[in-house]
Amino acid sequence: MAVLLAAGLAVVGCTQSQPEVRKTPPPEPTAGSTRAASSILLAAAEGQRDAVPLESSAYGEYLAGLVAAHSQDYGTAADFMIRALDSDPDNVDLLRRAFVLTAAEGRHSESLELARRLVDQEPANAVALLVLAVDAVVRDQPDAAGDQLAAQPGRGLSILYEPLLNAWLRVGAGDISGAQKNASGLDGREGFESLYLMHKALLYDVGDDAERAAEAYRDLLGRLDSPSLRFAVLAGNFFERQGQPEAATEIYASYTLANPDTTLMAVFDVAERGDDAPAPILRGYKDGWAEVLFDLAGILSQERADEMALLHAHLALRLKPDLDLAHLLIGEIMEAQDRGEAAIEAYRRIDPAARLAWAARLRVADALGRMERTEEAVVELESLAAERPDSFEPLYRVGNLLRMQERFGEAAEAYDRALKRIAKPERHHWSLFYFRGISLERDGQWERAEGDFLKALELQPEQPYVMNYLAYSWVEQEVNLDEAQQMLVRAVELRPNDGYIVDSLGWVYYRLGHYEDAVTFLERAVELRPQDPVINDHLGDAYWQVGRKQEARFQWRRSLSFEPEADQVPVINAKIERGLTAQPENI
Repeated sequence: MAVLLAAGLAVVGCTQSQPEVRKTPPPEPTAGSTRAASSILLAAAEGQRDAVPLESSAYGEYLAGLVAAHSQDYGTAADFMIRALDSDPDNVDLLRRAFVLTAAEGRHSESLELARRLVDQEPANAVALLVLAVDAVVRDQPDAAGDQLAAQPGRGLSILYEPLLNAWLRVGAGDISGAQKNASGLDGREGFESLYLMHKALLYDVGDDAERAAEAYRDLLGRLDSPSLRFAVLAGNFFERQGQPEAATEIYASYTLANPDTTLMAVFDVAERGDDAPAPILRGYKDGWAEVLFDLAGILSQERADEMALLHAHLALRLKPDLDLAHLLIGEIMEAQDRGEAAIEAYRRIDPAARLAWAARLRVADALGRMERTEEAVVELESLAAERPDSFEPLYRVGNLLRMQERFGEAAEAYDRALKRIAKPERHHWSLFYFRGISLERDGQWERAEGDFLKALELQPEQPYVMNYLAYSWVEQEVNLDEAQQMLVRAVELRPNDGYIVDSLGWVYYRLGHYEDAVTFLERAVELRPQDPVINDHLGDAYWQVGRKQEARFQWRRSLSFEPEADQVPVINAKIERGLTAQPENI
């Protein structure tokens, strides 16, 4: 409880914008409040909001909110914090946490009310001022929004977004030159040059200065190794509208070359179809604000600041509800937090007719799969496969789902169907052959499996995971041992901290009778993967062969404690009882 309390206060500290005006500690616990807190904590830990006792204390609600927030269940955490705040309305810490949590959940009316209360207590609270400013923009009150920006504390994230948001307010007033002057506050800011240059181009674009917009877009393109998805979409949209589809297609190709496995190709369909020029993505200052907030959400998500990333993404959507990439971002954060239902809800908010609907449905299927709702996921993917008979991606994912369920024969059939949709396999298709090879090997179809592993290596030479699986399989079959050894030595060079690959090299040395070398690498593998039953079993075998019999039995017992495959349990028990009574190849 003390650790959770400290964690909760650490989050509070990260979100406040200035030393607090008045700090009110949580109420001291009494015997009764402690009993209530225990009941509430149990309900919170089990995600049972409705099971909370009707009569509880602010202290118990507060602790329950910390538990829920620590579990990244921000919705439940917000409910508990609001109830705690109702019991202790003058507590600034509770007010601050309730505000941030409701804003992170996109509960706009609640977070707006709490933001007003918080600014009364902390006039320079950056996040609360931002929420109020966004509300002013939604109500088309740019002057009020400007006042909220003027009150920003001038540190933290506000240093980054204040000049950009003010610039877009100038666009709303028709002052493009003033907008550029505002945005220049980021000129040369280390780490954010690309963000500034993108908004510089967007400001000219929305301001109908096509010549300078084109120059700014090209300037940034020249600085990037490859464009981000969002920038590729925005820059491509501009050049399409300027009657330069070749330039747009080049930008899209640059992105897809760097991201060959992307499922977001639909955002580039206009240029490929040669349709009429698309509508502008940004139409005014409100869209500009949404873009700034979405960009911040992306940056925060990359830094694993999920709470703040969600808050900014929801603010962006309040300004621009059809910003589908924000829905995708929210869904991805929810999935990373194991909030599958919330992720699906975020993905389902994307209009089925939107370009990103296809990618969103793929993500819905992924989320269902992670929740072990395999049949529902397969139905979704088969529907997508039927809609796009030229796309291998849905069937590839069906194969992955079935393989993870150890339905190897069915998985191999799904991969077969996926490969039939690929006229000429390319480099990025290596994983399809690799996963089909695994499925075939586990299904007892070794000849086909071996061919797939070799094909994967042809497409992606020296891919360490393919080399590991193929070489380990050869070792188990006692074939191609010299080649397997060379392959695994190279794989370990490429992935020296991968316990499974290091184990494979140790095991090939074992099979070759080089027991001292085997011990060296298997000990390293156990360090990297201490709870893997197979690796511990292998190390026990190697210890036995070098005469370290007591240590061997210790490793075999460790292996049993980590729940090996059922058919290995009697084998390991026999080794513990009698040692290695057979030659290594017969073990």
